[in-house]
Amino acid sequence: MDAIEDGPVPIVFAPEIPADCHAQVRAAPHFRRWLAMAAARFDLRRVTVDSVTFFGRRVGFILVQADAWHDGRQVPGTVLLRGDSVSVLLILRHAGHPDRTVLTCEARLPAACPDLLSLPAGMLDGGTLASTALRELSEEIGADLALRQDMLVELATVWLSPGGCDEAITLYYAVLELDDAAVRALDGRRTGNADEHESIRVRVVGLDDIPRIGRTDAKTLLSFYMYRDRIARVGT
Repeated sequence: MDAIEDGPVPIVFAPEIPADCHAQVRAAPHFRRWLAMAAARFDLRRVTVDSVTFFGRRVGFILVQADAWHDGRQVPGTVLLRGDSVSVLLILRHAGHPDRTVLTCEARLPAACPDLLSLPAGMLDGGTLASTALRELSEEIGADLALRQDMLVELATVWLSPGGCDEAITLYYAVLELDDAAVRALDGRRTGNADEHESIRVRVVGLDDIPRIGRTDAKTLLSFYMYRDRIARVGT
């Protein structure tokens, strides 16, 4: 293995990772951020990069094994680095109708689920949280949504699976006034980034139906309940 000093912590790369990729991995924002935080908060003695997945030319998933200690004891050291993400709960309003929202229906191989319903979301890729949220809405729901950055309201930032992954997701909501024709134009729409092999079907559902939709994920349920709590406390 190729050992490289990165400040006080040796960074080691598995032999199958090409040498010309090492600098890209060490420079990847999500790797640098995690390394700095881990070194500041743990006795981090060595980091081994086991594998790297590239998204085009961009460093995507990084699997590392860390020799890390806390309070004199070694801690579990397997970490999947993928960076942070955002999601948006869109509240669709129209006089005479209960609030509705839009979900994406998409195949999710890691969960072995071909039709997962969830909020539009995406990974940070060089932009801010808010700009990423708007980009993902445009890609997954449609570029015709009249949504501005100042309409996004942050609910929370939470870790999704801190036992094995660095990803923290920032949950937003936004309220849009849409008439019936615009809602019908959304429901059933096909979207997705073809370069990333995305095939998405947009679904419009009643907001209060979210807890009963079945195949969904944590960010969708958490956003719903946090939004309801916020409305109960401070209003829209």
